[in-house]
Amino acid sequence: MDPELLLAVVAAFAAFLLKTGFAFGLCVVFDWLVESPNRRFVIWLSFIYGATAYWVWLAKGILTSGRLAANTSYSPAQPQLSAVRAWQIPDSWALPLGIALRVIAVTYLLILSYMLFAHIRKQRQLQWVLRFTTDPPAEIAEAFGPLARSLHVERARLLILSGVTSPATFGWIRPTILLPDVCLQQDRAELEDILRHELHHVRRHDFVWNVFAMLCRSLIFFHPAAWYAIRKLHFDRELACDLAVVSQSPQRRATYAESLVRFARLNLQTSNTWGMDFAASSAHLKARVRSILTATKITPTWQICLRTACGLALLAGYIGIAPSLAVLLSYAHQQIAQPSKTDIQPSQGAIETRPRTRTKGSGVSARINAKAATPAVDQPAPDASTGPEIEHSAKALSAAGPQLLHRPSSASGNADPKQQTVELIDPDRSAQTGKTGGEKAKQALQQSITTAGTIYRRVSDVDRR
Repeated sequence: MDPELLLAVVAAFAAFLLKTGFAFGLCVVFDWLVESPNRRFVIWLSFIYGATAYWVWLAKGILTSGRLAANTSYSPAQPQLSAVRAWQIPDSWALPLGIALRVIAVTYLLILSYMLFAHIRKQRQLQWVLRFTTDPPAEIAEAFGPLARSLHVERARLLILSGVTSPATFGWIRPTILLPDVCLQQDRAELEDILRHELHHVRRHDFVWNVFAMLCRSLIFFHPAAWYAIRKLHFDRELACDLAVVSQSPQRRATYAESLVRFARLNLQTSNTWGMDFAASSAHLKARVRSILTATKITPTWQICLRTACGLALLAGYIGIAPSLAVLLSYAHQQIAQPSKTDIQPSQGAIETRPRTRTKGSGVSARINAKAATPAVDQPAPDASTGPEIEHSAKALSAAGPQLLHRPSSASGNADPKQQTVELIDPDRSAQTGKTGGEKAKQALQQSITTAGTIYRRVSDVDRR
Protein backbone atom coordinates (compact mmCIF):
# COMPACT_ATOMS: atom_id res chain seq x y z
CA MET A 1 0.00 0.00 0.00
CA ASP A 2 1.25 3.46 -0.83
CA PRO A 3 2.66 5.34 2.21
CA GLU A 4 0.70 8.46 1.31
CA LEU A 5 -2.52 6.40 1.26
CA LEU A 6 -1.75 5.01 4.72
CA LEU A 7 -1.24 8.53 5.97
CA ALA A 8 -4.57 9.58 4.41
CA VAL A 9 -6.33 6.72 6.24
CA VAL A 10 -4.92 7.83 9.59
CA ALA A 11 -5.85 11.45 8.92
CA ALA A 12 -9.41 10.48 7.89
CA PHE A 13 -9.87 8.36 11.04
CA ALA A 14 -8.59 11.16 13.27
CA ALA A 15 -10.88 13.66 11.54
CA PHE A 16 -13.81 11.28 12.04
CA LEU A 17 -13.18 11.03 15.78
CA LEU A 18 -12.75 14.79 16.05
CA LYS A 19 -15.93 15.70 14.19
CA THR A 20 -18.12 13.05 15.80
CA GLY A 21 -16.76 13.98 19.22
CA PHE A 22 -17.66 17.60 18.61
CA ALA A 23 -21.14 16.54 17.38
CA PHE A 24 -21.56 14.35 20.48
CA GLY A 25 -20.91 17.33 22.74
CA LEU A 26 -23.46 19.31 20.75
CA CYS A 27 -26.05 16.55 21.22
CA VAL A 28 -25.40 16.53 24.95
CA VAL A 29 -26.19 20.25 25.07
CA PHE A 30 -29.33 19.71 22.98
CA ASP A 31 -30.39 16.91 25.31
CA TRP A 32 -30.17 19.37 28.21
CA LEU A 33 -32.08 22.11 26.39
CA VAL A 34 -34.91 19.86 25.13
CA GLU A 35 -37.47 18.53 27.63
CA SER A 36 -39.53 16.29 25.37
CA PRO A 37 -38.28 12.67 25.27
CA ASN A 38 -39.56 12.34 21.70
CA ARG A 39 -37.29 15.18 20.55
CA ARG A 40 -34.36 13.84 22.52
CA PHE A 41 -34.93 10.50 20.83
CA VAL A 42 -34.73 12.21 17.44
CA ILE A 43 -31.52 14.00 18.46
CA TRP A 44 -29.67 10.84 19.46
CA LEU A 45 -31.06 8.89 16.52
CA SER A 46 -29.78 11.59 14.18
CA PHE A 47 -26.37 11.44 15.82
CA ILE A 48 -25.97 7.67 15.50
CA TYR A 49 -27.24 7.65 11.91
CA GLY A 50 -25.16 10.67 10.91
CA ALA A 51 -21.95 9.31 12.44
CA THR A 52 -22.44 5.97 10.72
CA ALA A 53 -23.20 7.61 7.37
CA TYR A 54 -20.02 9.68 7.68
CA TRP A 55 -18.01 6.56 8.54
CA VAL A 56 -19.38 4.65 5.54
CA TRP A 57 -18.60 7.61 3.29
CA LEU A 58 -15.01 7.71 4.54
CA ALA A 59 -14.63 3.94 4.12
CA LYS A 60 -15.94 4.15 0.56
CA GLY A 61 -13.46 6.89 -0.28
CA ILE A 62 -10.56 4.92 1.24
CA LEU A 63 -11.48 1.74 -0.64
CA THR A 64 -11.80 3.68 -3.88
CA SER A 65 -8.42 5.32 -3.32
CA GLY A 66 -6.91 1.91 -2.56
CA ARG A 67 -8.14 0.46 -5.83
CA LEU A 68 -6.85 3.44 -7.74
CA ALA A 69 -3.48 3.16 -6.01
CA ALA A 70 -3.30 -0.53 -6.91
CA ASN A 71 -3.93 0.16 -10.60
CA THR A 72 -1.95 3.36 -10.99
CA SER A 73 1.16 4.70 -9.37
CA TYR A 74 1.03 7.55 -6.96
CA SER A 75 1.08 10.91 -8.69
CA PRO A 76 3.16 13.60 -6.98
CA ALA A 77 1.14 16.25 -8.81
CA GLN A 78 -1.22 16.44 -5.86
CA PRO A 79 -0.71 19.51 -3.67
CA GLN A 80 1.68 18.82 -0.86
CA LEU A 81 0.85 19.98 2.66
CA SER A 82 3.26 22.40 4.20
CA ALA A 83 4.55 22.16 7.75
CA VAL A 84 2.24 24.97 8.79
CA ARG A 85 -0.90 23.20 7.64
CA ALA A 86 0.01 19.60 8.45
CA TRP A 87 1.51 17.59 11.28
CA GLN A 88 4.88 16.22 10.19
CA ILE A 89 5.79 12.64 11.02
CA PRO A 90 9.07 10.90 10.17
CA ASP A 91 9.38 8.74 7.07
CA SER A 92 10.56 5.88 9.26
CA TRP A 93 7.04 5.51 10.61
CA ALA A 94 5.68 4.35 7.24
CA LEU A 95 6.48 0.64 7.71
CA PRO A 96 5.19 0.24 11.31
CA LEU A 97 2.20 2.39 10.43
CA GLY A 98 1.29 0.09 7.55
CA ILE A 99 1.61 -3.02 9.74
CA ALA A 100 -0.47 -1.46 12.55
CA LEU A 101 -3.23 -0.40 10.15
CA ARG A 102 -3.45 -3.88 8.67
CA VAL A 103 -3.74 -5.45 12.13
CA ILE A 104 -6.40 -2.90 13.13
CA ALA A 105 -8.35 -3.52 9.92
CA VAL A 106 -8.37 -7.29 10.45
CA THR A 107 -9.44 -6.85 14.09
CA TYR A 108 -12.19 -4.44 13.08
CA LEU A 109 -13.58 -6.88 10.49
CA LEU A 110 -13.54 -9.75 12.97
CA ILE A 111 -15.41 -7.80 15.66
CA LEU A 112 -17.87 -6.42 13.12
CA SER A 113 -18.56 -9.90 11.78
CA TYR A 114 -19.15 -11.21 15.29
CA MET A 115 -21.59 -8.41 16.17
CA LEU A 116 -23.51 -8.80 12.92
CA PHE A 117 -23.67 -12.55 13.40
CA ALA A 118 -24.98 -12.08 16.96
CA HIS A 119 -27.63 -9.66 15.70
CA ILE A 120 -28.77 -12.05 12.96
CA ARG A 121 -28.84 -14.93 15.44
CA LYS A 122 -31.09 -12.94 17.74
CA GLN A 123 -33.52 -12.23 14.93
CA ARG A 124 -33.58 -15.90 13.99
CA GLN A 125 -34.17 -16.74 17.62
CA LEU A 126 -37.20 -14.43 17.70
CA GLN A 127 -38.64 -16.22 14.70
CA TRP A 128 -38.06 -19.53 16.43
CA VAL A 129 -39.81 -18.30 19.59
CA LEU A 130 -43.02 -17.64 17.64
CA ARG A 131 -43.54 -21.39 17.30
CA PHE A 132 -44.30 -21.63 21.02
CA THR A 133 -46.79 -18.77 21.22
CA THR A 134 -50.53 -19.11 21.75
CA ASP A 135 -53.48 -16.89 21.01
CA PRO A 136 -54.72 -14.69 23.87
CA PRO A 137 -58.01 -15.39 25.65
CA ALA A 138 -61.16 -13.88 24.15
CA GLU A 139 -61.58 -11.16 26.78
CA ILE A 140 -57.98 -9.97 26.30
CA ALA A 141 -58.36 -10.03 22.52
CA GLU A 142 -61.54 -7.94 22.82
CA ALA A 143 -59.68 -5.35 24.89
CA PHE A 144 -56.74 -5.30 22.52
CA GLY A 145 -58.77 -4.60 19.35
CA PRO A 146 -60.18 -1.17 20.33
CA LEU A 147 -56.83 -0.02 21.71
CA ALA A 148 -55.07 -0.90 18.45
CA ARG A 149 -57.67 0.91 16.37
CA SER A 150 -57.50 4.01 18.57
CA LEU A 151 -53.76 4.29 17.91
CA HIS A 152 -54.13 3.40 14.20
CA VAL A 153 -52.03 0.24 14.39
CA GLU A 154 -54.58 -2.35 13.32
CA ARG A 155 -51.88 -4.51 11.69
CA ALA A 156 -50.40 -5.37 15.13
CA ARG A 157 -51.18 -8.76 16.65
CA LEU A 158 -51.12 -10.06 20.22
CA LEU A 159 -49.66 -13.41 21.32
CA ILE A 160 -49.07 -15.11 24.69
CA LEU A 161 -45.67 -16.63 25.46
CA SER A 162 -44.77 -18.37 28.69
CA GLY A 163 -41.22 -18.03 29.93
CA VAL A 164 -40.74 -14.32 29.31
CA THR A 165 -40.71 -11.91 32.20
CA SER A 166 -41.80 -8.73 30.49
CA PRO A 167 -43.99 -7.68 27.55
CA ALA A 168 -42.05 -7.15 24.34
CA THR A 169 -42.66 -5.91 20.81
CA PHE A 170 -40.85 -6.93 17.64
CA GLY A 171 -41.50 -7.21 13.97
CA TRP A 172 -41.52 -4.85 11.00
CA ILE A 173 -44.16 -5.71 8.45
CA ARG A 174 -46.38 -7.51 10.93
CA PRO A 175 -45.60 -6.14 14.42
CA THR A 176 -46.11 -8.65 17.19
CA ILE A 177 -46.70 -7.99 20.90
CA LEU A 178 -45.73 -10.79 23.25
CA LEU A 179 -47.32 -10.97 26.70
CA PRO A 180 -46.03 -13.23 29.50
CA ASP A 181 -48.57 -15.59 31.01
CA VAL A 182 -48.39 -13.68 34.31
CA CYS A 183 -50.24 -10.80 32.64
CA LEU A 184 -53.35 -12.94 32.34
CA GLN A 185 -53.79 -12.66 36.13
CA GLN A 186 -53.55 -8.87 36.27
CA ASP A 187 -56.31 -6.36 36.62
CA ARG A 188 -58.03 -5.28 33.39
CA ALA A 189 -56.99 -1.63 33.79
CA GLU A 190 -53.34 -2.51 34.42
CA LEU A 191 -53.34 -4.82 31.41
CA GLU A 192 -54.71 -2.06 29.20
CA ASP A 193 -51.93 0.28 30.31
CA ILE A 194 -49.35 -2.36 29.42
CA LEU A 195 -50.93 -2.99 26.01
CA ARG A 196 -51.15 0.73 25.36
CA HIS A 197 -47.44 1.10 26.12
CA GLU A 198 -46.53 -1.62 23.61
CA LEU A 199 -48.88 -0.21 20.97
CA HIS A 200 -47.13 3.14 21.25
CA HIS A 201 -43.91 1.34 20.39
CA VAL A 202 -45.60 -0.03 17.28
CA ARG A 203 -46.96 3.39 16.34
CA ARG A 204 -43.55 4.99 16.68
CA HIS A 205 -41.83 2.19 14.64
CA ASP A 206 -39.34 1.79 17.46
CA PHE A 207 -38.44 -1.75 16.45
CA VAL A 208 -37.30 -0.60 12.99
CA TRP A 209 -35.31 2.32 14.37
CA ASN A 210 -33.77 0.03 16.96
CA VAL A 211 -32.62 -2.51 14.36
CA PHE A 212 -30.89 0.15 12.27
CA ALA A 213 -29.40 1.74 15.38
CA MET A 214 -27.91 -1.60 16.40
CA LEU A 215 -26.42 -2.03 12.94
CA CYS A 216 -24.93 1.45 13.17
CA ARG A 217 -23.43 0.66 16.55
CA SER A 218 -21.91 -2.47 15.07
CA LEU A 219 -20.22 -0.43 12.34
CA ILE A 220 -18.78 2.17 14.74
CA PHE A 221 -18.47 0.02 17.84
CA PHE A 222 -15.03 1.53 18.54
CA HIS A 223 -16.60 4.95 19.26
CA PRO A 224 -17.71 5.36 22.92
CA ALA A 225 -20.30 7.95 21.89
CA ALA A 226 -22.16 5.29 19.87
CA TRP A 227 -22.76 3.14 22.95
CA TYR A 228 -23.88 6.15 24.96
CA ALA A 229 -26.26 7.19 22.18
CA ILE A 230 -27.84 3.70 22.13
CA ARG A 231 -28.48 3.83 25.88
CA LYS A 232 -30.05 7.27 25.54
CA LEU A 233 -32.22 6.00 22.68
CA HIS A 234 -33.53 3.15 24.82
CA PHE A 235 -34.23 5.42 27.77
CA ASP A 236 -35.96 8.18 25.79
CA ARG A 237 -37.95 5.61 23.83
CA GLU A 238 -39.36 3.98 26.95
CA LEU A 239 -39.90 7.32 28.65
CA ALA A 240 -41.83 8.66 25.66
CA CYS A 241 -44.17 5.65 25.70
CA ASP A 242 -44.63 5.98 29.48
CA LEU A 243 -45.61 9.64 29.18
CA ALA A 244 -47.97 8.82 26.32
CA VAL A 245 -49.77 6.27 28.47
CA VAL A 246 -49.92 8.53 31.53
CA SER A 247 -51.23 11.48 29.49
CA GLN A 248 -54.32 9.45 28.54
CA SER A 249 -55.08 8.39 32.13
CA PRO A 250 -53.39 10.76 34.61
CA GLN A 251 -55.28 9.30 37.54
CA ARG A 252 -53.55 5.97 37.08
CA ARG A 253 -49.97 7.22 37.49
CA ALA A 254 -49.31 5.31 40.72
CA THR A 255 -50.83 2.08 39.43
CA TYR A 256 -48.82 2.27 36.24
CA ALA A 257 -45.62 2.93 38.19
CA GLU A 258 -46.29 -0.13 40.38
CA SER A 259 -46.71 -2.30 37.29
CA LEU A 260 -43.44 -1.00 35.94
CA VAL A 261 -41.62 -1.84 39.18
CA ARG A 262 -43.12 -5.32 39.31
CA PHE A 263 -42.05 -6.20 35.76
CA ALA A 264 -38.61 -4.71 36.36
CA ARG A 265 -38.25 -7.03 39.39
CA LEU A 266 -39.18 -10.02 37.23
CA ASN A 267 -36.85 -8.89 34.48
CA LEU A 268 -33.88 -8.97 36.86
CA GLN A 269 -34.27 -12.74 37.21
CA THR A 270 -33.23 -13.40 33.61
CA SER A 271 -30.95 -11.82 31.06
CA ASN A 272 -33.05 -12.73 28.02
CA THR A 273 -34.28 -9.73 26.08
CA TRP A 274 -36.51 -10.29 23.10
CA GLY A 275 -36.97 -6.81 21.75
CA MET A 276 -38.75 -3.76 23.13
CA ASP A 277 -39.22 -4.81 26.73
CA PHE A 278 -41.71 -3.08 28.95
CA ALA A 279 -38.99 -2.71 31.62
CA ALA A 280 -35.96 -2.90 29.37
CA SER A 281 -33.43 -1.25 31.67
CA SER A 282 -33.59 -1.38 35.44
CA ALA A 283 -30.81 1.23 35.61
CA HIS A 284 -33.26 3.86 34.34
CA LEU A 285 -36.12 2.62 36.49
CA LYS A 286 -35.79 5.39 39.06
CA ALA A 287 -35.88 8.14 36.42
CA ARG A 288 -38.88 6.54 34.69
CA VAL A 289 -40.86 6.21 37.91
CA ARG A 290 -40.08 9.80 38.88
CA SER A 291 -41.17 11.00 35.45
CA ILE A 292 -44.43 9.02 35.67
CA LEU A 293 -45.33 10.28 39.12
CA THR A 294 -44.40 13.91 38.38
CA ALA A 295 -47.16 16.05 36.96
CA THR A 296 -46.53 17.57 33.58
CA LYS A 297 -45.13 21.09 33.86
CA ILE A 298 -46.13 23.86 31.52
CA THR A 299 -43.01 25.50 30.11
CA PRO A 300 -43.23 29.28 29.56
CA THR A 301 -43.20 30.52 25.99
CA TRP A 302 -40.14 32.74 26.50
CA GLN A 303 -38.16 29.77 27.79
CA ILE A 304 -39.13 27.69 24.77
CA CYS A 305 -38.07 30.48 22.42
CA LEU A 306 -34.78 30.98 24.26
CA ARG A 307 -33.91 27.30 24.13
CA THR A 308 -34.85 27.14 20.46
CA ALA A 309 -32.64 30.13 19.67
CA CYS A 310 -29.72 28.62 21.59
CA GLY A 311 -30.17 25.33 19.78
CA LEU A 312 -30.24 26.98 16.36
CA ALA A 313 -27.17 29.07 17.20
CA LEU A 314 -25.26 25.97 18.28
CA LEU A 315 -26.32 24.11 15.15
CA ALA A 316 -25.26 26.99 12.90
CA GLY A 317 -21.93 27.23 14.69
CA TYR A 318 -21.29 23.54 14.23
CA ILE A 319 -22.13 23.73 10.53
CA GLY A 320 -19.65 26.58 10.16
CA ILE A 321 -16.89 24.93 12.20
CA ALA A 322 -17.28 21.34 10.96
CA PRO A 323 -15.40 21.83 7.65
CA SER A 324 -12.34 23.10 9.51
CA LEU A 325 -12.31 20.15 11.93
CA ALA A 326 -9.77 18.22 9.87
CA VAL A 327 -6.52 16.48 10.73
CA LEU A 328 -3.75 16.93 8.16
CA LEU A 329 -0.69 14.69 8.18
CA SER A 330 2.35 14.54 5.96
CA TYR A 331 5.72 12.83 5.96
CA ALA A 332 8.77 14.88 6.91
CA HIS A 333 10.87 14.17 3.82
CA GLN A 334 14.61 14.75 4.18
CA GLN A 335 15.61 17.38 1.66
CA ILE A 336 19.04 16.97 -0.02
CA ALA A 337 20.84 20.29 -0.31
CA GLN A 338 21.43 21.14 -3.96
CA PRO A 339 23.32 24.16 -5.28
CA SER A 340 21.12 26.86 -6.61
CA LYS A 341 21.62 28.68 -9.87
CA THR A 342 23.15 31.66 -8.10
CA ASP A 343 25.75 29.38 -6.50
CA ILE A 344 26.77 27.99 -9.89
CA GLN A 345 27.33 31.41 -11.46
CA PRO A 346 30.91 32.73 -11.00
CA SER A 347 31.50 35.68 -8.78
CA GLN A 348 32.96 38.96 -9.94
CA GLY A 349 36.40 38.13 -8.63
CA ALA A 350 36.53 34.67 -10.16
CA ILE A 351 38.56 33.90 -13.28
CA GLU A 352 36.35 33.73 -16.33
CA THR A 353 36.95 30.82 -18.65
CA ARG A 354 37.45 31.82 -22.27
CA PRO A 355 38.28 29.84 -25.38
CA ARG A 356 41.98 29.67 -25.77
CA THR A 357 43.15 31.51 -28.86
CA ARG A 358 46.55 30.65 -30.20
CA THR A 359 48.26 32.76 -32.79
CA LYS A 360 51.13 31.95 -34.97
CA GLY A 361 53.41 34.51 -33.47
CA SER A 362 52.63 33.95 -29.82
CA GLY A 363 55.20 31.21 -29.33
CA VAL A 364 57.83 33.18 -31.28
CA SER A 365 57.27 36.34 -29.26
CA ALA A 366 57.53 34.47 -25.97
CA ARG A 367 60.79 32.82 -27.03
CA ILE A 368 62.31 35.97 -28.46
CA ASN A 369 61.39 37.97 -25.35
CA ALA A 370 63.14 35.36 -23.26
CA LYS A 371 66.27 35.62 -25.40
CA ALA A 372 66.19 39.41 -25.40
CA ALA A 373 66.73 39.40 -21.67
CA THR A 374 70.35 38.13 -22.16
CA PRO A 375 73.21 40.21 -23.59
CA ALA A 376 73.84 40.04 -27.31
CA VAL A 377 77.44 38.84 -26.85
CA ASP A 378 76.24 35.67 -25.15
CA GLN A 379 74.11 34.64 -28.08
CA PRO A 380 75.67 32.17 -30.50
CA ALA A 381 76.13 33.28 -34.08
CA PRO A 382 73.12 32.20 -35.98
CA ASP A 383 73.31 30.77 -39.43
CA ALA A 384 71.45 31.90 -42.48
CA SER A 385 68.97 29.16 -41.94
CA THR A 386 67.90 30.34 -38.51
CA GLY A 387 64.93 32.22 -39.90
CA PRO A 388 63.09 29.10 -41.13
CA GLU A 389 64.11 27.22 -38.00
CA ILE A 390 62.72 29.90 -35.76
CA GLU A 391 59.47 29.91 -37.65
CA HIS A 392 59.26 26.09 -37.46
CA SER A 393 60.01 26.16 -33.73
CA ALA A 394 57.32 28.80 -33.22
CA LYS A 395 54.77 26.58 -34.89
CA ALA A 396 55.80 23.62 -32.76
CA LEU A 397 55.62 25.62 -29.55
CA SER A 398 52.24 27.02 -30.48
CA ALA A 399 50.85 23.55 -31.12
CA ALA A 400 52.40 21.83 -28.12
CA GLY A 401 51.29 24.29 -25.39
CA PRO A 402 53.68 24.91 -22.45
CA GLN A 403 57.35 24.13 -23.39
CA LEU A 404 60.72 23.99 -21.65
CA LEU A 405 63.19 26.54 -23.05
CA HIS A 406 66.92 25.96 -22.49
CA ARG A 407 69.09 29.04 -22.57
CA PRO A 408 72.74 29.65 -21.61
CA SER A 409 73.52 31.17 -18.30
CA SER A 410 74.46 34.86 -18.29
CA ALA A 411 76.68 34.72 -15.25
CA SER A 412 79.85 35.58 -17.28
CA GLY A 413 80.84 36.50 -20.76
CA ASN A 414 82.64 33.15 -21.41
CA ALA A 415 79.83 31.00 -20.14
CA ASP A 416 79.96 27.32 -20.59
CA PRO A 417 77.43 26.23 -23.18
CA LYS A 418 76.58 23.25 -20.94
CA GLN A 419 75.43 25.60 -18.19
CA GLN A 420 71.91 26.37 -19.12
CA THR A 421 68.76 27.50 -17.38
CA VAL A 422 65.36 25.99 -17.91
CA GLU A 423 62.29 28.19 -18.18
CA LEU A 424 58.67 27.08 -18.61
CA ILE A 425 56.97 28.98 -21.40
CA ASP A 426 53.20 28.75 -21.56
CA PRO A 427 51.74 30.59 -24.53
CA ASP A 428 48.29 30.29 -23.06
CA ARG A 429 49.11 31.99 -19.79
CA SER A 430 48.63 35.41 -21.22
CA ALA A 431 45.25 34.37 -22.54
CA GLN A 432 44.15 33.19 -19.08
CA THR A 433 45.48 36.09 -17.00
CA GLY A 434 45.50 38.88 -19.56
CA LYS A 435 42.89 41.44 -20.23
CA THR A 436 39.60 40.20 -21.51
CA GLY A 437 38.66 43.02 -23.86
CA GLY A 438 38.83 42.51 -27.62
CA GLU A 439 40.73 45.74 -28.24
CA LYS A 440 43.35 44.93 -25.62
CA ALA A 441 43.94 41.56 -27.25
CA LYS A 442 44.47 43.22 -30.62
CA GLN A 443 46.92 45.72 -29.09
CA ALA A 444 48.89 42.91 -27.46
CA LEU A 445 49.02 41.03 -30.76
CA GLN A 446 50.25 44.11 -32.65
CA GLN A 447 52.94 44.78 -30.07
CA SER A 448 54.09 41.17 -30.28
CA ILE A 449 54.33 41.31 -34.07
CA THR A 450 56.22 44.66 -33.97
CA THR A 451 58.70 43.35 -31.41
CA ALA A 452 59.21 40.14 -33.36
CA GLY A 453 59.89 42.10 -36.56
CA THR A 454 62.42 44.39 -34.83
CA ILE A 455 64.33 41.48 -33.32
CA TYR A 456 64.26 39.62 -36.62
CA ARG A 457 65.86 42.60 -38.36
CA ARG A 458 68.61 42.82 -35.71
CA VAL A 459 69.35 39.12 -36.11
CA SER A 460 69.60 39.62 -39.90
CA ASP A 461 72.07 42.48 -39.44
CA VAL A 462 74.24 40.35 -37.18
CA ASP A 463 74.17 37.58 -39.73
CA ARG A 464 75.38 39.90 -42.49
CA ARG A 465 78.34 41.00 -40.34
